[in-house]
Amino acid sequence: MNTSLENILLNVSLSTVLDSGDSKAAELLLMQACLDGLRVACVSLWCYNDKRDVITRELLLDSNQQQNNDKSSFYRDDLPTYFKALDHQRVIRADNALTHPATAEFTENYLIPANIVSMLDVPIRFSGEMIGIICCEQKEHLKQWTDDETHFVAALADLYGRALTAKQKKQYQHELEQLNLQLEQRVAERTAQLEQHIIELQQTQAQLVESEKMASLGALVAGVAHEVNTPLGIAITANSHCVELTGKLHALLASNTLSRSKLEQTISALHDSHAVIERTLNRSAELVVNFKKTAVDQSSFEIQTINVADYIHTLVSTLQPYTKAYNVKHIIRCPQPVSITTYPGAIAQVITNLVINACIHAFEQHKNDNQIIFSIKQNSKNNIEISIEDSGKGIAKAEQKRIFEPFYTTKRSNGGSGLGLAIVYNLVASTLGGTINVDSAPGRGATFTLTLPAICPAVSKKVSSMT
Repeated sequence: MNTSLENILLNVSLSTVLDSGDSKAAELLLMQACLDGLRVACVSLWCYNDKRDVITRELLLDSNQQQNNDKSSFYRDDLPTYFKALDHQRVIRADNALTHPATAEFTENYLIPANIVSMLDVPIRFSGEMIGIICCEQKEHLKQWTDDETHFVAALADLYGRALTAKQKKQYQHELEQLNLQLEQRVAERTAQLEQHIIELQQTQAQLVESEKMASLGALVAGVAHEVNTPLGIAITANSHCVELTGKLHALLASNTLSRSKLEQTISALHDSHAVIERTLNRSAELVVNFKKTAVDQSSFEIQTINVADYIHTLVSTLQPYTKAYNVKHIIRCPQPVSITTYPGAIAQVITNLVINACIHAFEQHKNDNQIIFSIKQNSKNNIEISIEDSGKGIAKAEQKRIFEPFYTTKRSNGGSGLGLAIVYNLVASTLGGTINVDSAPGRGATFTLTLPAICPAVSKKVSSMT
């Protein structure tokens, strides 16, 4: 290769533009170098589409330094011989483009109108595939392309591959930064949620201390720590794995050895780890919310006036898919209509927990005579009574003393949490402003009696404050 062409190649290869990740600037640099080296009428850069049946011009530069970014395209259906020649992925040296077998198809519609007589097409390869060409064109006078000129343009095509690698690297780095940012945001959001739940749990602890029935504060804290520790441990491990993968990616980027397949594998692994982190942190948050229910957030219910029997009838019907497995028959006894102004949501949770508790602890699934009787009556103008009586196996006296304590259960081996009746107690005492008692003996079922104010204390307080 002659000295002038070598010098041009050297200057281009030393340019920081090639490694900047700006492919448009790199294209202009390479086309200008090609024009300076060959001194032809024009040079242009063309790229295939994915199906390789269309080739589109990305940039054209002529001898007057006029730049043209219009995206003209040629189609395989229109130029089958030319595209077949390109498929061989070799240089097309058409000293006479009008007669050369590979370029003669251009004669009528392209060569003659543009006064082009000679063409040199050199393949551009990237990641082992031909992705386009650098096209050099001479007008008016025929040009015999030399080996030096062909090698010169081929070297420029290789440098374009280097520019594309830099662009890809820049894109990968941006994607990695976005991935890390998303991970940090997710962890920050979940951490903030957990911190808020911890604050609420601490407030719950303070409320429990004030209640004799909730004196087992230590058991609550220990239960929370035990239940939440496992998913948090998984999240921490997954996060450490993400940090390790990110470090490896940075190392590969720094050494210019990052391949597309390796990036895709790592991104897939990061996405999997992110999913694990999100899933386990969500599980932790759900657990904390469930524990929080033992002290009841009163703002989660709305006060309404309801017909108690009708409300329980509707509620029981929603529980039938669960109680059906235990062959439970429901009976509602209410001689006179009874209404109450209270939190229906709290009553629904109390009834639901008591029914589920009876199914789990009191009934045997193979029996066909399991039943729950709801008895409703107005004790006085200010109070109503709801009793829930099951026909199960009953509760021993020793157990009756502890059934409202959080985490106390006789079914832990079967998945019992020990929170069901603790939640019931707190809803009745704190939200509904009433009391709950249990009467039972082994072999004769259990009766839970709720005594509730006809008008919830919260409503009374609102009325008095308005007056």
